[in-house]
Amino acid sequence: MKKLFGAAAIALFIAGCTAASPIDTAHAASPLLLAVDGQPALTPLHPFHSGGILYVPVRVLLEYYPCQLIWDNVRKQLTLSDISSNTVLTPGSSAIQITYTQTDGSNEEMQEGPVIVKDGHNYIPADTLYDLTGAESKLETTGNTVSIVPGSVSTTVRVPKEPLAVAANNSKIKLYTALKNGDTYKGFILEVNGRKQTFNWSAPRIYNSPPELHYADVDNDGKPEAIVILTRGTGTGIVAQEVHVVKPELWKELTLPAADKAAATAVTSSLAIHQKDVLIRLEVKGAEPSKLTLRLPGRATDNGLDYFGKQAGIGAVTYYQVEGGKLKAETSVMVGMQESIGTLMLEYKAGGKGMELGSIKFEPDAAIKPNMEPKQG
Repeated sequence: MKKLFGAAAIALFIAGCTAASPIDTAHAASPLLLAVDGQPALTPLHPFHSGGILYVPVRVLLEYYPCQLIWDNVRKQLTLSDISSNTVLTPGSSAIQITYTQTDGSNEEMQEGPVIVKDGHNYIPADTLYDLTGAESKLETTGNTVSIVPGSVSTTVRVPKEPLAVAANNSKIKLYTALKNGDTYKGFILEVNGRKQTFNWSAPRIYNSPPELHYADVDNDGKPEAIVILTRGTGTGIVAQEVHVVKPELWKELTLPAADKAAATAVTSSLAIHQKDVLIRLEVKGAEPSKLTLRLPGRATDNGLDYFGKQAGIGAVTYYQVEGGKLKAETSVMVGMQESIGTLMLEYKAGGKGMELGSIKFEPDAAIKPNMEPKQG
């Protein structure tokens, strides 16, 4: 069945008169359990099998999805309502009419099976949770628990049991989200050797760029820190990350300058036209060599530097990493319309009040041949 929702929720209108399948009785003596984000569901209702199909209570949506359930006793219909759409469930039917708040609806067919009423409660096929909300559901290998992992437009009412990240070199260092609210992680919980502490960081839920967790002595004081790297956003020519360094024995977060800001204070640049070429001059404090001239052959135009600008831009693409016990960063140097000319490589060190920039160097893109001037002074 094709996915029915977009960035916001989608809704279903279920109509028809197909009779519901009889409920299998084989599981009556040992009811299935229901878990959301690795923890027991709040609803006391149990999943079950009917006609070979795994069913879950509709009410479980309230535990991770931002909607309201409204029962129409006259029509005998249950409406799932959110900010963008309505879903009307009619027991015994598999027909679906999608109704959006601001656009026209459409008709679909719920392939998994019809809505079932059991003991006065509505149940839907477990696979339909994905179509409605993006949630993944599966029967665990133990055979007695149906596990639901909410999707990107979900929220949760509890701290998820499963960590978002575990440090590669120490399985006792874990990172959890305090709350998943739609497409945002709101708050994080850091666990170090069984101790936990909450931090009010927030970050988008980007599935191909999940939070990273490292454990290393990046300030060289003999005690390892927990380093959390969060991706703030991605796009064409843009990657934004932020880093948090925490001393777990004190639950103290060390201050440090963001890579783009640290680089901007250490690098000066200017652009000029030389005949048909564009010249880019960079001066990097403390680097060897400290001065470079980059040439873009044949790129000068009648408009001069209107396209390229008068200075290079720093920080459109920024990555952090922990390597060899050091906290490092890479941040881009660009001209014009996000045209890369190279990367600034940063390494942090311990400072007076936290972490500070230790070293920085510029690496030009392979296609650009720089003229490097010797360090002055």
